[in-house]
Amino acid sequence: MLLAASGVAAEMCSPESCTGAGDGACPVPQGLVSKPSLPAKRENVYFRNAATTPAEISRVDGAGMEWPQGILPPGMRRALPTLHGDVWHARAVTDGPANGRLMLEHRIGAIPIKACDCPQPEFVDCSKPISKADPSVIYDPVVFENQAGEPVDLWYWNGTCEELISWDEVGGLQPSRSKPLLSFQGHSFRLRSAASRRLLMAHTLNDVVIRGCSDEQKAARASPDGLAELRAEVAFFELEEAHLRQELLEQLSRLATALASSNATEAVTPWLSSLVPASAADTRPTKNMAAPVTPMGLAGSLLQIVK
Repeated sequence: MLLAASGVAAEMCSPESCTGAGDGACPVPQGLVSKPSLPAKRENVYFRNAATTPAEISRVDGAGMEWPQGILPPGMRRALPTLHGDVWHARAVTDGPANGRLMLEHRIGAIPIKACDCPQPEFVDCSKPISKADPSVIYDPVVFENQAGEPVDLWYWNGTCEELISWDEVGGLQPSRSKPLLSFQGHSFRLRSAASRRLLMAHTLNDVVIRGCSDEQKAARASPDGLAELRAEVAFFELEEAHLRQELLEQLSRLATALASSNATEAVTPWLSSLVPASAADTRPTKNMAAPVTPMGLAGSLLQIVK
């Protein structure tokens, strides 16, 4: 009945279009070339290699030539500067006939909003006041383009409720119009009919994921419960956390060594004291007998906290 009221026929879209998850399909080369939009504004694109082989990332210029930007090992993530309209390729770096196989063809551009035939999750309005962008914060831009054939409202979904973010589009984002937004990686959007609030599509602002495209790798990505992609995401972020923790430990170790041979106790003690809890920095041997807090002791406390 809602479809009849809107007068727009629902499309058969991929399941990912309704869940906001990344598309698990291997790419079909389309011969895309870069056509940066004007005015040209730089942004970052985040590539993550979820394949089992290294991938060479290249920018495709306007003539179709590929300009390599480096090799991304399996499990690693990298940010590269880009322009709206740029096209990127990722190709396998391996032995045998699979070397050079296209693993990704991706254009930096607007997310097309389509009227998909999606399951309809319960709509819960956050009922929050309008929030505007903080000019002091660095955001990741995203652009939506309405190809649904009807006015569309854009909502943030925080996992519990939804917050209207296209409040300045009176009557909804009109067909064939684009809506640029400032957001963050991991932010989820629900795109609903402005007339009926029917869910048309979902999208999550996420890394551009490079996936393996051999038959064996595609089979490895599948699982009976459909949670293979989620497990891969969890494993990636656990690995990244361990890497960052190790990096922090190394930096603190260097700091402790430098402070041990430094006479700058008075200058650095207040700074270090602000980084650790009072219980970690409190080295008083007895009540009312305050011992000096040394930089070496504070750095050691920091190392224990991180561990």
